Formats: sequence, C-alpha cells, structure tokens
Amino acid sequence: MEHASAFAPSVLERWSRRENLLPGLALVALAGAGWAYIAYQAASMGSMRSAVGGMAMMGGIGGAVAFLSGWTAMMVAMMVPATLPLILLYRTIARNRLSPQRARVGMVSLLAGYVALWAATGLPVYAYTLFAERVGSLANVLPALLLVVGGAYQFTSLKRICHVRCSSPLFFLLQNWSSGEAGALRLGMIHGVECLGCCVGLMAGLVALGMMNLAWMLTAAVIIFAEKTIPNSHRIARPLGVVMVVGGVVLVGMSLLGAMAPGMESM
Repeated sequence: MEHASAFAPSVLERWSRRENLLPGLALVALAGAGWAYIAYQAASMGSMRSAVGGMAMMGGIGGAVAFLSGWTAMMVAMMVPATLPLILLYRTIARNRLSPQRARVGMVSLLAGYVALWAATGLPVYAYTLFAERVGSLANVLPALLLVVGGAYQFTSLKRICHVRCSSPLFFLLQNWSSGEAGALRLGMIHGVECLGCCVGLMAGLVALGMMNLAWMLTAAVIIFAEKTIPNSHRIARPLGVVMVVGGVVLVGMSLLGAMAPGMESM
C-alpha cells in the first residue's frame, strides 16, 4: 500500500487530471461560499464573537440550529479545500469502476458524509459555548486550559496515527473502498473521523482563541491544508503543540493575575 501525500507525484497524477477540473472548481466554490457566509455573519453582527454568542444565547432548538448552521459553514470553508484531493481521487477511481453517473453521485455522497461528521462536532462545541456563558469568572480560564489540552494532544500517538491515515488519500481509498452511494457515504464519514483525530487538537485551540474569528480560522485552515497534503507534514505537529501549550500557560497566568488584580487594589 502507498502511504503518500496528496502532492506526491504518483498521487498527484491521479487526482489532478483534466476531467476533474470542473468538479474541483465546484468544490473550491463551495468552500468559498462557506467563507462568504461566515464573513457575512461577522459583518451583520459586528464581530464573529458576538455572532457566536448571539447564536448560543438564543437557547433551545432555534439557538442550536443557528449555531450548527454557522459551524457547518465554518467546517465547509476550512476542511473542504484540504479534502479536495481525496474527493477527486475517489472520482477518478470510481469512473474506472462505475458508470459516470454513479461516480458523480458517489462523489457527492462522500462529501456529504464528510461534512455531516464535521457538522456533528459542533454539538460539543455548542455545549462548551453555553457552559462558558454561565460560569462567570471561570470563563477567563477555560480558553487557556483548552489551548493547553489541544497542544498536549499534538504529542499523542493517536494524533500521529490519524495524521498518517488522513494525509494518505490513495492508501485510505484502497483500504476502505466500498461501492455504491452508501459505501461512498461511509467513506466520507470514516475519513471525517480520521481527520477529526488528526485535527481535534488544532480545533480545540481554535475554539479557545476565538471560534469563528476570521484571522484564526484562516490560520487554522492553512495549517490543516498543509498537514493533509504536503509531504513530511508530520513535522508540523510538535512545534505547533509547543506553541499552543506555552500560549495556554501564558493565558492561564494572565487570567490568574487579572483575577487577583481587583483584590490587590483594595488592599
């Protein structure tokens, strides 16, 4: 089996064929629509922080639906570009094994399964947001702790294993191939799970630093794209983990000093 990144010559030749140009442009346009949606939310509500807070504080089913809609758009914007090689490679293989129509439907099913998995990850994030709104002064420490946990995850064996599988599209398809629309949906969800295992530490850091903050989102999206597509991208994980842990410790210290300051002033 070939453990090769998306831009390894043997893999690049398979998914970057001319017949994949239009599907590739459609996927880029879909990601662009995700970025446009979240930028619109930022412009219409003043900031992405107020947009997220407003969605969460709506409460009930309406608040959850609004939050998950924004989260799903965020995942489409960030994750689809990095997964584009896998989807187009699937299309290339499917066209050799299935009819053109079934290959197109399978590609859409794979994308749907992948996006659905990432959309579901918004549920614990929504719960975290509600919790952070209700814990008072502890909310200042939560992001720092989340950043430390996310950074520590970068050093785990689970991160390493999931990265190997998530960044090797040809190997993944050969190992998990299943024909039909249901098989493609399953492929998308399995790949989503493996990408989640690879990116969960970084996502935790994103939630900590400013969920749906455009600058942090773009930074995370570039890192995810590099990890999933560039050869030897495993070297990114540990330096990034160090930066996250150190940043989290600094934020914890700042939070504790900020909590102590009012008491010191009254002395």
